[in-house]
Amino acid sequence: MEKLFYPDHLVVFGVSPRPENLGKNIIANLLEFGYRGRIYAFGRERGEVYGVPIYDSVEDLPEGLDLAVFLLPAPLIPELLDHCGRKGIRWAVIESGGFSEFSEEGRRLEERLLGAARRWGIRFVGPNCLAIINLENGLSLPFAKLSPSAAAARPGRVSVVSQSGGVALTYANLLSVPGLGVNKVVSIGNKLDLDELDYLEYLLADPGTELIILYLEGLEEGNGRRLMELARAAEKPILLHKAHRGEASGEIARSHTAALANDDLVVTAAARQAGLIRVSDFREAVNCARALSLPSVRGDRLAIIARSGGHAVIAADGAEAAGFKLYRFPEPFLKRVQGLFRAKVIRPTNPLDLGDLFDLELYAWITEQCLKMDEVDAVLLVHTYGAKTEGGQTRKLIEKVESLSSRYEKPVALVLFSEREELARLEGELDRPFFLGIEEALQALAAARDYWCRRARSRSTVPMAVADGPGLDRKINGILAQCDSSALPLDKALELVEALGIPVPPWEKAETLEEARERAKRLGYPLALKVISPHVLHKTEFGGLALNITNEDQLVREYKAVLARVRERAPEAEIEGVLLQRMASDKGGEELILGGRRERAFGPVVLLGLGGIYAELLAKTSLRMAPLSEEEAEEMISELGLEPLLEGFRGRPPLDRTALVEAILMVSRLMAAQPRIAELDINPLLIQEEDLLAIDVRILLA
Repeated sequence: MEKLFYPDHLVVFGVSPRPENLGKNIIANLLEFGYRGRIYAFGRERGEVYGVPIYDSVEDLPEGLDLAVFLLPAPLIPELLDHCGRKGIRWAVIESGGFSEFSEEGRRLEERLLGAARRWGIRFVGPNCLAIINLENGLSLPFAKLSPSAAAARPGRVSVVSQSGGVALTYANLLSVPGLGVNKVVSIGNKLDLDELDYLEYLLADPGTELIILYLEGLEEGNGRRLMELARAAEKPILLHKAHRGEASGEIARSHTAALANDDLVVTAAARQAGLIRVSDFREAVNCARALSLPSVRGDRLAIIARSGGHAVIAADGAEAAGFKLYRFPEPFLKRVQGLFRAKVIRPTNPLDLGDLFDLELYAWITEQCLKMDEVDAVLLVHTYGAKTEGGQTRKLIEKVESLSSRYEKPVALVLFSEREELARLEGELDRPFFLGIEEALQALAAARDYWCRRARSRSTVPMAVADGPGLDRKINGILAQCDSSALPLDKALELVEALGIPVPPWEKAETLEEARERAKRLGYPLALKVISPHVLHKTEFGGLALNITNEDQLVREYKAVLARVRERAPEAEIEGVLLQRMASDKGGEELILGGRRERAFGPVVLLGLGGIYAELLAKTSLRMAPLSEEEAEEMISELGLEPLLEGFRGRPPLDRTALVEAILMVSRLMAAQPRIAELDINPLLIQEEDLLAIDVRILLA
């Protein structure tokens, strides 16, 4: 993509001197931003705009052009792109709208466009986009005329890939702050050819980019999985700003797992698992970028230095909410700090309230002492001052703090409170990032901490194998081959779970009442009776379940009653019989749900949650993309807060954590190895002291 971002010569199609023409704005932006390559223009009539000649024939354009930029009616572009191919141009930016986002005719235009591009090996941005900005060489291609102040945007280390042109320009503006700055911005539009992953892969290798912000409104099939792969291997932080948080899958959920693992939760889980930092808005993204531009946060032990008691209290509350631990300073250090105070009425602790100290050089000394402590991972410095009285001293303090942070390779998050005009001046003067709020600084530090710590752990995490060998695969394939409907019958679903090594209470299938009587004698009472039908997925809702059957008379009554209720509530349902299952022994334990689903963008997903008939009501879950490592399975248990229950709560015996981890890993392997399984519910999964049992199973097929 080098010639896309660093073309030596380019041509803009759709230019005229007319006042309303937008094509000439692209020429103006290139000149305003100081683009150093040769610029040519193409229009219906020859002429000149801003000193750039306008050609009316592609054949008359000079040889050796690297990039063509299109802003003219969509129907004209496929033929002109074909001419560009003959001319040897291999990169294009198509800013025009009027394609598949507009009409069916536009979709057909896209097919012609792709045909011309494939014929000549042309790769292109768009269509329907705001194009590219590269502040390293002044390449600025938006059709909106950017102001001189935008042309003076602060060059820096952050690059943006955005599905929205307006969002791309907003980020370019917001990132022009101390310590950050903009490197490259790409508005990707309809991503008919190049998509977000192409740009991401380029920027991850781009020496000018140190941090990437990715704004997406949707992901194409399979792209989520590839995004995770790129993020896991990345040496640079990637912030994911994913909109459409309330976007539904477009289908009524047929399983508890599908209802609980909605699209937005999957994106959040995938981002966490892959080391992407998910942000919810512009402000959070920019603050996270600030924190990530500081030395890495290697742990959760924090020192807070503040100039007022109130700010110190607010910072302590924010630190706790962000998961930081306030390091207990050594007594000799606290005595030295107290010796610096004038009135000796403030007892120093962490947070350090320096309200009685007015020598800002001592603030730097105290900051250095904190950074020297091996037990301190990061420092939050909250500084309030007046510009007239302490503006000069504050600038020296900021310079010293930046030097100390670099020397000790630990972050100092600097929060400044002063007059609005003073803070605006600092934004223009400084090269190091600072924050305008305590809570946002701590939240950003926490995001950076989680990123660096997770990245360190992920380097040592070994993914589990996808399946347990060909024997298991053959057994599962044999079970799946017996079903030609969209849902695996209950008896086959239980067989499959047993094949995975997950225990199931003894059960038998019966197709008639006489068979039910005979099977019940073999199993022994008490029993559960469950209807077997591919059309009855939620048995409770259709009355297809009876529990605690203790004798044959009750069995006969419940058999007839269950079938009658199902036929009344689901008259079209095909009933294959009933399943008799021994009731689980009353040893206590906890009901969980363990499941999987296949997500369009991210592939197989594994879910663990609180189970039973209230699983969707409680909606307390943890998600991971399959296949998982053992460490990731353990993380799912921790996220649910199950440790107290597993370790034995209020005198109750501990539960079998090892069996639960193994079950999670087996479901992960199954979902990764068997694309025919669309959704899987084991609900409830009863975890007890020395075992766990899959009480009920639902499997939907692709």
